[in-house]
Amino acid sequence: MAGVPETRHRRRGLVAAAVAGVVLFAFGLAEFYVPLAGYVEGEGPDLTALPSGWLALLTVLLAGYCLAVAGCAAYPRAAAVLAGACFTAQSFTPVLPEWPVVPLVALVVACFACVALGGRGAVAVGVLAYLAALAVENTAAGDSDWVFIVFVGLAVLGPGYAVRMRRAQAARLVALAAEREAAARVDERLRVARELHDIVSHGVSVMVLQAGAAQAVLESDARQAHAALDAVQDVGRDVVTELRRLLVVLRGPEGAPDRLPSLRQLEPLLAPVRMAGGRVEVTVDGDLGAVPVAADVSGYRVLQEALTNAARHAPGATVTVRVEVGRTALVLHVVDDGPGPARCVSGGGHGLVGIRERAALFDGAATMGPGAGGGFGLRVELPFGPEHTAAPVGEAAR
Repeated sequence: MAGVPETRHRRRGLVAAAVAGVVLFAFGLAEFYVPLAGYVEGEGPDLTALPSGWLALLTVLLAGYCLAVAGCAAYPRAAAVLAGACFTAQSFTPVLPEWPVVPLVALVVACFACVALGGRGAVAVGVLAYLAALAVENTAAGDSDWVFIVFVGLAVLGPGYAVRMRRAQAARLVALAAEREAAARVDERLRVARELHDIVSHGVSVMVLQAGAAQAVLESDARQAHAALDAVQDVGRDVVTELRRLLVVLRGPEGAPDRLPSLRQLEPLLAPVRMAGGRVEVTVDGDLGAVPVAADVSGYRVLQEALTNAARHAPGATVTVRVEVGRTALVLHVVDDGPGPARCVSGGGHGLVGIRERAALFDGAATMGPGAGGGFGLRVELPFGPEHTAAPVGEAAR
């Protein structure tokens, strides 16, 4: 849609140039065939006394001038060359181009358009066409008024060069905006991928754990096996619901904040650890309502990944979760007493890497690793002051 106004503007410029060429041609015919006062009073050549051959040649040159003006917007370099060639050719006729209005106007307009609108090398083409044509005309007329030639050149080609610089600057700004838009799209795709990873990997991990538990007690305790399978179904429904919420957010304004996951709804996150036989202790310091939506959703995803890892790598462990809401940052602590040394932080999974990436989006920090007395600890700080404006997927859509 952004290219439509530009196309219309260019089309209007082409039409305006064509109309100017036609008007100039009509005025030139009036100069030649209906001599104005300047000619009949002796200030110029008597056009009525010229042979028909010279008038025909002058008419052809007039058509060349007007064609140069009509095409100066579409083919600026060719227009400058054509106007300069016609101006030079007319210098060898009985009617020098210094008296009629059309030749000089056409040369100036074509050279201005060449400098302002032309591509590579257009400045040199416009300047050379202007100077060469007027140099030949000056020589033919026996007049060396170079001061006037240079003054007119600076008065016409100088503004043309300024227009060229403005157009180049505008093109650079458009290119920069396009690069930023492309970078924003890439960043948004990464955020979507991260959200999908958090939703799907969390749900699938819990389902695998519950399916394994059901298989282990299928013959010895059918009731517990049925309960584990019911949990698999519940988690599957939750995953589908989360995916639907993500799609709603991506579709636009209808993705209201109350449909997004929040730290005020921690109970679904605690289920995987409890299903794996562990215990979870949660402490919240501060007002969760004061946390911006971006930090709230990212904090929820961080806890989701941390608790899923605890359920996967430390089943039966006690997990302590502490959420601290400060004035400018949200701090999350997750510590378990499972087999910490056996868990590799730099493993092949993307969960812990995703936690670091989420913290980096907020210019925050994420530290994790085995504890001194065993177990595994995680601390994530998500700043949300005025200078930290990162948003999770969906915020941009709104």
